Amino acid sequence: MTLDDIRQLATRELPPLSSQVAPAGAAALGSLAPLRQWLADVQGKAQPALVHPRIALFLSRYGLEGETQGDLHLLSAALAKPAHPLSALARDMNADFQVYELDIDNPSGNPATGNALSEQEALQALAYGMMAVQAGIDCLALALPNPAVPHIAAALHAAMAQKQDALSALLAVGSFDIAAALGAAIAARLAKAPVILDDSAEIIGEMMQSFGADSAAHIRRARGIIADDMRPQPALRAALALSLLRALAKAA
Repeated sequence: MTLDDIRQLATRELPPLSSQVAPAGAAALGSLAPLRQWLADVQGKAQPALVHPRIALFLSRYGLEGETQGDLHLLSAALAKPAHPLSALARDMNADFQVYELDIDNPSGNPATGNALSEQEALQALAYGMMAVQAGIDCLALALPNPAVPHIAAALHAAMAQKQDALSALLAVGSFDIAAALGAAIAARLAKAPVILDDSAEIIGEMMQSFGADSAAHIRRARGIIADDMRPQPALRAALALSLLRALAKAA
């Protein structure tokens, strides 16, 4: 598979959403009714279900100069502890919680001196992310916990504003974790799994939208579901949004 194959898939071969008839009781959900309808349309069934959701965090080191990323090994270990709030939320929702490390000892390239990723590196990371959407995953929450991710996201936004497509921008200024999360978002569309983007991963929605207006139709930002005035730790807003969607799927 090449990047051109990924580009072809994301721009022309993603399945359309399947419009479902809303049940009679949907009106009782009030302003939340469109959210439930979105779940049904993405999953392609009148009664949506979140039986096996996954919270996926992708973590890699960046080749940035002067940006504090901290000890990513400690960060990964802290996230994996059963006492971490994310673990507790995942258990409560019967959700799968995974932290995917992408060789955190070796950073991506420094965009100031060359491309951040080679085509082969980008392809490997995209494929790795796609594997996170295994058979049976019916909803995916994505987060990028590296504290320096806003700098990478800003660089990608600027590159796409200069008319680079998402994959070209990824090579120029991206990172392994963002490539993997993008792969997961593409695979989720193929699997008819709705995607919730944590605040830290919102760049993924912009990258998917760059492939075409409909390419991001299966994606929602967590801050659009859970109040924007919260300031939670990375991935918590997405996990809370997932909990609300699970309840909505059982309603009406």
